[in-house]
Amino acid sequence: MIDRRYRKKMHRYWAREESKADAILDRVLESEWFDYWHTHLDWKGRGNRHPTDRAEVAGVLLRLLQRVVSAHRDDVQCWVTLAADTGNSALFLHSRNPQGSTWPHPFEGTRWDAEMPDWLALLLPGGMQAGCWGEDEHQVWMVRERVSGNANDVQERRA
Repeated sequence: MIDRRYRKKMHRYWAREESKADAILDRVLESEWFDYWHTHLDWKGRGNRHPTDRAEVAGVLLRLLQRVVSAHRDDVQCWVTLAADTGNSALFLHSRNPQGSTWPHPFEGTRWDAEMPDWLALLLPGGMQAGCWGEDEHQVWMVRERVSGNANDVQERRA
C-alpha cells in the first residue's frame, strides 16, 4: 500500500510537470515542421518508483497526445512511446522537413493492435491505437491516433 502523503505529493508533482509540458506544447505547435521533435515528461525518472507513478506518466503523455490530435494538424504525425524506464517515455511530433528525414515515419517492426497490458488498456483514450516493438524488458509501447479507413498507408501518413 502506498503512503497517502507520498501519493498527494506525487500527484502535485505530476500536475506541475503536465503544466510545464502544456506550455512547451503551446509554443512548439506553432512550428511549421518537425524532425522527430520529442519531449520526455519524466526527465528525473521518478515514475519508476511506484506503479501508480508509471500510470501517471503514461496518462499525462496520452493527454498531451490527445491535445496534439485535437489541434488537427494533418501534416504532423504524433505518437507516444511508453518504455519500462519512464524517463525514456516521450511524445513525438514529425512532419515533412528540410532535414530530409523519412516522411511519413514507417514504424518498422511495430506490431499494431497487440494485446495490451491492463494498465495501458485502462488509460487508452478512444480513437487511439496501441502497438509494441521489442521483447521482454526491452518492449516499448507506442500509441497513435487510429485513423478510420481501410488502407494502411492512410494510417502511416497520419500516424
